[in-house]
Amino acid sequence: MCSDATLHAVIEHVSYGKLPDQYGELRTPPDAGERPLVILIHGGFWRDQYRCDLMHPLAGALSDRGYSSWNIEYRRVGPSGGGYPTTLHDVATAIDHMTERGWSSIAVIGHSAGGHLALWNASRSEAPIRPDLTVGLAPVADVIAANRTEVGKDATANFFGGDVDDVPDSYRAGQPTPTEFSGRIVLLHGDNDDSVPLAQSHTIADHVDRFDVLADTDHLDVIDPTHVTWNIVFDELAELTTKD
Repeated sequence: MCSDATLHAVIEHVSYGKLPDQYGELRTPPDAGERPLVILIHGGFWRDQYRCDLMHPLAGALSDRGYSSWNIEYRRVGPSGGGYPTTLHDVATAIDHMTERGWSSIAVIGHSAGGHLALWNASRSEAPIRPDLTVGLAPVADVIAANRTEVGKDATANFFGGDVDDVPDSYRAGQPTPTEFSGRIVLLHGDNDDSVPLAQSHTIADHVDRFDVLADTDHLDVIDPTHVTWNIVFDELAELTTKD
């Protein structure tokens, strides 16, 4: 446990499993009160070299606004042993581990491949507690289409252990299912994104509550807490807080 000298938040390294990458960073500001817990899921095309520190600026910005955050790490493709289905298992376990602690409400925010994981979680009908709000930031919303159009080049093939024609059942199991979505679903995607094309969000746009195309915005802009994206996110969180 440590104290953030700037934000005066308490940051705890909390394990949800026995393996090195099965942990999350729980950041709690002193004025959190009854605000929602915000679960952060980082991206990086599910690859091992990308870690939860990608979300540190967002966790800090949330703390500044009085929101607690659970920034999760999970096994990824590479030495940590991730991919299908272990990454999905870790994300589900991490979220369930924290949501059962009695928070007033839950928001899940994922970027890129983390957006895929957040949307997959939103359709996880067997979860003991469903999220009140899920935000996909430039998400990989359709892994089948992503494989066929080579989003991230070989990212989906590496994650699922083959292309969709080789392991179709794995892709179906790892695909977010819009008809099973629970809670409010928001997609925010830049029109200049050359990593995850805007077409990915369009595949599920008819099944979400809000879909904003952000002008002059690239793939990483949406995880910059000073970008207009986060005005929208904070408005959504404020609405959730008001409902509580």
